[in-house]
Amino acid sequence: MTAPILLCLLCFLVYNANLRQIGAGDTVSARYLPLILWHDGTLDLDANARLVAHGHSMIADQNRPAGADGKVTYFEPWAYWMVRTRQNQLASLYPVVTPLLVAPLYFPAVIWLNAHGWEQPQIDRVAELMEKVSASILASVASVLMYLVLRREGTRWSLPLATVFAFGTNTWMISSQALWQHGTGELLIALALLLAVAPASPVRTALLGAVCVFMAANRPPDALVAGAIVLFIIWSRRRNALWLLAGAAVPLAALLYYNLNFIGHIAGGYAVGKAPNKPFFQLDWSGVPGLLVSPARGLLVFSPFFVFIPVGLIQRLRSPSSKGLAVALSFAVAVQFLLYSQADWRAGVSWGPRWLTDLLPILVWMLAPVPLVLRPLARGLLILAMVASVVVQTIGAFWYTKTSDERIFAGNPASMRAAWNPHNVPFLTELRHPRARGELQCDAGGSIDRVGPTLLHGTGEVPDLEPGAVLEGWALTCGRTPAQLLVLIDGVVIGSTMDFLPRVDVNEVMHTISPSGWRVSANTRGVSPGERVLQLAVRIEPRSDIRIVREQRVFVIAQEPPGETATMPQKPASRPELDVMAARAALLLRERQTGYGFWLTSYTKELRYEAPQQEMNTFLTSMLVDLLSPVARQRSLDDVVERARRHLAAQIESDGLVRYHGLPDGPTIGTLGCVITPDADDTALAWRIAGLGADDPRQQRMLGELARYRDARGLYRTWLAPQKKYQNLDPGRDPNPTDIAIQMHVYLMLRELDPPAAQNLCNALQRSFGDGDIWIYYAKAPLVPYLRSAELRQLGCAIPLPTERLALPAAGQEVWSEAVRLLAETMASPQDANGRRAIGNLLVRIGSDDFAQLRRSPPLLYHNDLSATVKRFYWSEDFGYALWLRLYEAAGVETGQLHQPSP
Repeated sequence: MTAPILLCLLCFLVYNANLRQIGAGDTVSARYLPLILWHDGTLDLDANARLVAHGHSMIADQNRPAGADGKVTYFEPWAYWMVRTRQNQLASLYPVVTPLLVAPLYFPAVIWLNAHGWEQPQIDRVAELMEKVSASILASVASVLMYLVLRREGTRWSLPLATVFAFGTNTWMISSQALWQHGTGELLIALALLLAVAPASPVRTALLGAVCVFMAANRPPDALVAGAIVLFIIWSRRRNALWLLAGAAVPLAALLYYNLNFIGHIAGGYAVGKAPNKPFFQLDWSGVPGLLVSPARGLLVFSPFFVFIPVGLIQRLRSPSSKGLAVALSFAVAVQFLLYSQADWRAGVSWGPRWLTDLLPILVWMLAPVPLVLRPLARGLLILAMVASVVVQTIGAFWYTKTSDERIFAGNPASMRAAWNPHNVPFLTELRHPRARGELQCDAGGSIDRVGPTLLHGTGEVPDLEPGAVLEGWALTCGRTPAQLLVLIDGVVIGSTMDFLPRVDVNEVMHTISPSGWRVSANTRGVSPGERVLQLAVRIEPRSDIRIVREQRVFVIAQEPPGETATMPQKPASRPELDVMAARAALLLRERQTGYGFWLTSYTKELRYEAPQQEMNTFLTSMLVDLLSPVARQRSLDDVVERARRHLAAQIESDGLVRYHGLPDGPTIGTLGCVITPDADDTALAWRIAGLGADDPRQQRMLGELARYRDARGLYRTWLAPQKKYQNLDPGRDPNPTDIAIQMHVYLMLRELDPPAAQNLCNALQRSFGDGDIWIYYAKAPLVPYLRSAELRQLGCAIPLPTERLALPAAGQEVWSEAVRLLAETMASPQDANGRRAIGNLLVRIGSDDFAQLRRSPPLLYHNDLSATVKRFYWSEDFGYALWLRLYEAAGVETGQLHQPSP
């Protein structure tokens, strides 16, 4: 037993010798989950979302405001490693086998945190250290298991081959450096090999069954390897086959329970996190040579000794004792290799052929007979290739800073050209800079001393954070100046600097002469107003991961809108001219209403009003009834509104539900719409506007059906049918999402029909308002949510106004953002002279030249789920006319002067 122990110790020491943790976003959830398991006893990440996000934004790219590009600096990438389950709980995108496996190793860290406090910077420091230590232990154990597998054949090459497995492959640079799934994958496959080649026994066979299930659960592509081993055991050990199934039963039940009961899909987090419009696989055979010989990711480039595998495989196939297992494993390796070749085989930011790491135990097992059959010269070449492989991994461990990845993914990220450029070989590129610093030996600390005019004294105060406020403090890493400092709120970089000032007080206490003082001005664009957590993060090296060293609660003050669209000098308009505009707007609304009572909606394929097509839907008609009702009498539109109400009432079906395109047998089906699944949004709008009241027997049926589609957060889903019964839908990442405006519309209905349910929904909406994943249909179109937020606030459901989204509109929508902001202000309180003047200027701008600007760029009301395969954006001229009338009647303006609204 001396050799395995010494090998394990050697591996552990070598793996940790670089004093660095080399991971990526894929490893973040595994880093923190063991701590969450110990502290909270759950795999639900909702209570620890900020911790697991690790400073990154939780708003997916497609859910960000349309005007955020160039104006808001998000800390990239977004936290893709967390997903919403089917019940909208927050969970890890990746399987949890690895976090569960290493959780016992975190126990000493948990004791330390209990003593020193579960707060930053302690948590980040401990998590980073424990991730590296745990990963190195997994890789060390995998190397020992590989040695035990090879030793069973009794050759003197078992230790050298196990050593090259440990140090000449990505076992070193991937498995031992961070909690990738690959480390656990290697360990499980090596253990399965050991059990498969050992003499059969019921206990070993049952354990092998459990290992095969864990293998598939840990990394789904490894199910191919697990399946191959299971088939081999059933074929070769028929008498023990039942023990294999018995061993698999409990872990298989646990896997199904987690995937089905918690995640909500049999395939786990991958299934709920995958966007339909981004296929993972695509038929492209260039991935085969890419995985084998490309300069950037080729297996034979990073571990050239594997070129001898065909020789070893032939020997395995010739030997009766190994032939069956070799055939089964060869098939699994070939299929998995082809599977990975059809995806982006560069495998993201990482070292070498990361995706093939799990297969390394099998490849080394296939290689094992080679040294015994080669002639001396060829054996010398094999040894030389092994040494070269160890050198390659050594360079990675001590020099890799992701500089090579920047070159590989430069230009068009989808192009593979850079990965084939011989000048981009990672182990040559990385040698061009000094050796990377051992960041794990560095303590990082810092403070936030001032937020605007408020000096912080550590007494729990929550200072106001206004746009442009100056923030000051200090930060040190390793007793030296950090490479960079970032100030973050909800994944938005509100300030950053690489320039530091001397702080004599800090120098005296910390015994350093390095500049540590920092000062930044807060750019809060894109940050939701209200109480938020400000995070102070530092980089030890320019390309290193951040370490969060301080958190401070602040109250973000909403940014004042520029108001440029409303305050621009306009040609003065007389009262008669404005009255003519108002009459024209009312006439257009009357003329554009169809005989059935609805208005048509325009839609485009891009976020530009070009080549619009038209459709009929109940949503726009509902919105126009709401907008026009307060001014219908003044503008002689009572009959128009009543006709629209009758149309909406007619869309309520026998079960009380309403469809977006109306009745399945409606006159526009097949021309201006199609039969579509009933939804909560249109149902709520139609019932509130045109429902017949409590005497209608359909009301209780509708409320009962609606309640069935409430998620774990208390929010209501979009579609009122199980997925298998969807009609003409193109779902996105979440096939039945909860959207922010839908919640508001359901609340408004429940407030009249079921007040207790309305209050519960209000509470849920207040808790979840800041979640980026509820901005499904309005991420680029905040007009409706802004108006509805103002309405709910008036009704007593105090939710924030989404001012940060309204301030970042799509191109051409600035005027409409200003319009809804001003209308919301008139709803809240009477306007002063400046407010009335702003409204007057805006009305003139929109109404000039017979509403030319409105026709050129009408309000963008909503869009479909932008993670779906097809994108659609929906616009309405009529909404613009109605909005114009509401502003005109609410303010009663004439060239900046007040006049009485129409009687």
